[in-house]
Amino acid sequence: MSRRLTRALLALVLALAAAGLMVVLTQSPASRLSSDFTINYSAGMLVRQGHFAAPYQQAELGDMMRRVAPGAIDPRLPFSLPLGAALPYAVLSLLPIELAFRLWQLITIALILVAVLLLRRAFPLPRAPGLAVLGLLAAIPTWATLTEGQPTAWLFLGGAMVVTVLRWDSPALAGGAGLLLAVKPQYLPAYLVILFAARRWRSLAAAVAGAGLLLLSPLVGSVDGLSAMVHNALSANQVVAVRLNESWIGVIGPALPASIATAVAIILYLGALGALLVLAWRRPTSVIGFAALAGALTVLASPHALPHDLLILAVPAWLAIVLYREGALPNPLPGLLAVDVALLIDLRGVDLPLGPVVMTAVVVWYGWWFRQRAAQRRRPPIGRAA
Repeated sequence: MSRRLTRALLALVLALAAAGLMVVLTQSPASRLSSDFTINYSAGMLVRQGHFAAPYQQAELGDMMRRVAPGAIDPRLPFSLPLGAALPYAVLSLLPIELAFRLWQLITIALILVAVLLLRRAFPLPRAPGLAVLGLLAAIPTWATLTEGQPTAWLFLGGAMVVTVLRWDSPALAGGAGLLLAVKPQYLPAYLVILFAARRWRSLAAAVAGAGLLLLSPLVGSVDGLSAMVHNALSANQVVAVRLNESWIGVIGPALPASIATAVAIILYLGALGALLVLAWRRPTSVIGFAALAGALTVLASPHALPHDLLILAVPAWLAIVLYREGALPNPLPGLLAVDVALLIDLRGVDLPLGPVVMTAVVVWYGWWFRQRAAQRRRPPIGRAA
């Protein structure tokens, strides 16, 4: 890229980062009380009081939300995370909700910084920490995570831990990654497939064990806890407008009857996972390239991917920059900024979400470039071929 274009892109990043800080710092009390944090805080309070099955019972959860934030949030919104994910919120429920929300934002920022440091240690990049933090501040998913009080920083950290295992095989690190990624189970399988592609068998087993620990936690409440969690996850898709999803189902879902939109979303998701599994079975020549592709596809194919969930895209974004430094990809910054601008437009509530459309175009474009450059590297020089 030319220096003029580089400066223009950097100016855009700085402007988006400044806007993000303003959005987070000036969020109104009413907006904080109507955020997803209120749902998780209410579930945590029920857990702290010993009502382990209650977070999945909408009547009891709704009553608690009304007490915590009267009239501020829709009491039909379900708690769909594994029960173990409510434990940090149970501790936070000892504090007033306003103070707990601010503390959770600080914890989220700390987890994001830990993830950046892990990625830097595994895949060093020049001036990486400062530029990465600036890029994350400019990212719409970071704004959404901080303003909604969601645990999506867990996803970013879990994904960073998985790709760190690609550099150093560590069952302990992989086990922690599995536990963190299981907080949103739809993003877990792709990262397990990454470990399979790398043939990190011990780490794969540890990641499955860590994920199982969190995913089975609803059984503490009742024998029907797992089915209740799945039911609530499907209910969330019905309560939240399908067009708000920043994935393929967000694009095609509004054109489908509501009765089959969820089924189509699951079919798309399973199809993408199946394709990744086939590629992993064939042992990709570049595990880093495969991990970047898997990290992007797991978001695009997700049956439920709201803007805050896309924070996990920071992992494939980092890997794309690594591949660029290795000469395997063109500069990914224009593509990343195009996705971020599309997400910014989506925040205005357009009828067709642009995020997944732009993300798909970026993945296809960089995938084509990756294959072209890989073919060039395999082709012998003309003189040697002669």
